[in-house]
Amino acid sequence: MELATKRHPEVERRKPEQRNPPKDYGWTLYLIIITLLMLAGYFVSYDKLYKPGDKIGYNMGLVGGLMMLTLLIYPLRKRVRFMKSLGVLPKWFQWHMVFGILGPALIMFHSTFFIGSVNAGVALVCMMLVSGSGIFGRFFYTKIHNGLYGRQASYKQLQTDLDGAGDVKSIFSFAPAIQQKLVQFRDSAMNPSLRGGGKAWVFLTAGARAKWLSRTLIRDLEDAMYSGPHQKNWNGAQMKRLDELFYQNKKFIESYLQTIQDVAQFSTYEKLFSLWHIFHVPFAFMLVFSAIWHVIAVHMY
Repeated sequence: MELATKRHPEVERRKPEQRNPPKDYGWTLYLIIITLLMLAGYFVSYDKLYKPGDKIGYNMGLVGGLMMLTLLIYPLRKRVRFMKSLGVLPKWFQWHMVFGILGPALIMFHSTFFIGSVNAGVALVCMMLVSGSGIFGRFFYTKIHNGLYGRQASYKQLQTDLDGAGDVKSIFSFAPAIQQKLVQFRDSAMNPSLRGGGKAWVFLTAGARAKWLSRTLIRDLEDAMYSGPHQKNWNGAQMKRLDELFYQNKKFIESYLQTIQDVAQFSTYEKLFSLWHIFHVPFAFMLVFSAIWHVIAVHMY
């Protein structure tokens, strides 16, 4: 047990709490609020408080349409040379995602949740395809970037993070069962011979397996570090140091398993993001043309 109470240099060097970016609860809250407003608007629409063509309905459609139009600024900011000095790209991406949800929501309110013509229906379907695919794209984006608005990660970088995590066998020399389970999980997730169905199975189950193993190993760690009978005679300073070391080892386990999951899933998420981009861009062009035609048709007839 004495080994467990010493600060191993590998554990001190590693700072797992810095491995993962903070969770983006603001985005989740934003989606929940928009969803609740949409549900409320759908039921209120039966009261016919306004029409798409009156002042309220028209202005909501105008603001929503302008928001959708601003979505073009982000891709132009990335590709057009003279626009590269206009603001910080991550901020443009942030507003791109916000307006990509709020704009369609306003247009749905504008339509009173009812399709009145063929051209309006086409524009609405295109808008929903673009907005819906944008939500999926954001999810894939976060999986291949270090943080939502950070620089893009790479497989080599993740491998470096894993290799720099420390020597599992030396850190958990006092708990052979823990080190064995960590090594087994890494070997199964990083097996280079996996192909087809095996690779797909690892991709689909890596997250759940990592979480389950994390809980199991933390319980094992607690048993291994706090089960010594001689601890009854320890003073407060000794117990405090043991608590600190337990926390460090706990964070190490969580970070190590998360990095293995990231490495195992990275290439698949990268392919999914590329495929998503192939579909998202045509949908965006369809939306632009159908929206323009809808506006022309409304004002002409």
